[in-house]
Amino acid sequence: MKNLYYLIPLLIFYTACKKPVAQQMQIVYNDSIKVQPLDYKAAIVMDSIILSKQSENVQSFYALNDNKSAWFDKDNRAQLIQIINDNYKEGIIQNKNLQIDSLKYYHANYADLDDQAKTRADILFSKSFVLNANNFFNGVLNPKRLSKDWDLDRKELNAEATMLLALDNRAIVTTFDSLRPVHKEYTYLKQKLEDLYHLQKDTLHPITQNVNVNDTVQGIETIKKHLSFLSLYADSLKIDNVYDQGLETTVKQLQTAKKLPVSNKLDVNLIKAIDNEENRIKEKLIVNLERWRWFPRTFGDHYILVNIAGFNLVTVSNKDTIKEHKVIVGTTARKTPILTSTLTNISMNPTWTVPPTILKNDMAPKAATDSTYFGKRNFTIYDKSTGKAVDPKEWNADKYGSYRYVQKGGPGNTLGRIKFMFNNNHAVYLHDTPNHAYFNRENRNMSSGCVRVQDPFDLAEFIFQVQENDISKEKVDEIIKSHKTTNFKVSEIPVHVHQLYWTIQVDKKGNIKEYRDVYNFDSDLYKKLQ
Repeated sequence: MKNLYYLIPLLIFYTACKKPVAQQMQIVYNDSIKVQPLDYKAAIVMDSIILSKQSENVQSFYALNDNKSAWFDKDNRAQLIQIINDNYKEGIIQNKNLQIDSLKYYHANYADLDDQAKTRADILFSKSFVLNANNFFNGVLNPKRLSKDWDLDRKELNAEATMLLALDNRAIVTTFDSLRPVHKEYTYLKQKLEDLYHLQKDTLHPITQNVNVNDTVQGIETIKKHLSFLSLYADSLKIDNVYDQGLETTVKQLQTAKKLPVSNKLDVNLIKAIDNEENRIKEKLIVNLERWRWFPRTFGDHYILVNIAGFNLVTVSNKDTIKEHKVIVGTTARKTPILTSTLTNISMNPTWTVPPTILKNDMAPKAATDSTYFGKRNFTIYDKSTGKAVDPKEWNADKYGSYRYVQKGGPGNTLGRIKFMFNNNHAVYLHDTPNHAYFNRENRNMSSGCVRVQDPFDLAEFIFQVQENDISKEKVDEIIKSHKTTNFKVSEIPVHVHQLYWTIQVDKKGNIKEYRDVYNFDSDLYKKLQ
């Protein structure tokens, strides 16, 4: 393990203790930093029999604290209870394992507890802190256990050492503030979810009378608030009881979308449609907040970010978005994996070695009925046992798995004229395509798992600029025209690749943008988060 930890500066003010007015807090990522035990007279020696029955992690934490209690301070206990009570604002809706009722009982009756009960209480508070710290930092669920398509590692966190520092500084809330994802996308999703919980306290009621444009009717203001939240009613300056032209248009669009009779009736069916839409958005907010907890804490200075559900890719350098590209991603049967890596190579006029799945399901059946199949597509067939090229006429369709199939670089190559490679467990990469017309389609989940990129030479230019490689466009054109495979290492300055998946996005104004759940991940994840 690397001897490395990171300081996150947090400004903390104290009124009831003899600490400095402001100091730095630490989030400890591994075990390289030595933390000091708490030094308070109120601490008790933990019951050794009870402690011996706990997990290794719990015993290790109390060993750090000289086997003394850690949660004797009522402010620390109250802060943790507050955090857990507010978990729903983070989209963390399953608190069963955190035992909030027991925490509240122990907190309220702490002064009357004997030492054994205080030991049990202390252990429960510690367990709840560690579990919830990991909820904030890594997510409630481990994505790798959900699907082979999610290949994201858990981020390293020493929750026990972080807890000890938080307790010593009476900074539980501030520590959890720093444990949540730092991405603005997470912040906006979280705020939108909080807004929804607040909005749903303002109950919608149907309006029984027919209304016409410019009528003023009690209850319309509330309907406007809900439709505005859903980014359906756009005029935030007209949140009043007037049935204006904009509201009429919005109502009729919603009625049409939900297959309701189109009218000026703001009846129970319309109210149900709005309620259902809000609940649908709530589910999307919750599952995507969880995903952002899975994602890397930082993306790096220079990176390529793919949203698989959005069929798009952006390049970012020093926080500036350079360009957005349309992409084609994997089908439902051959999903593009969710992963993070670093670019290693760029290949111009790349060759293509046929993967086993494509060979079995696509190419071998076609070649078995067409003796010219491989020749027309510039494939060389190699015998795996000898490594020698095989005449296509001698190819044995019944033993198709005994060969390796390599398509020459150049026009018509399945990968197009350029590909971008990075280490991963799925043998996927970014690449060009000879079929550019597919980028005009709205739904672009049609590849075999790799990501096809529109304007790939603009992507290459971005990478070369980051690498401070002064290769000219003329040189690139010369290489492409040569049809010769040419490789470039990407090693001087890291360019990270993040193939991620999110189905809803919220901007700083609260506007919602949804993306198609192309792999139908959302509903299953929501059920697992219950």
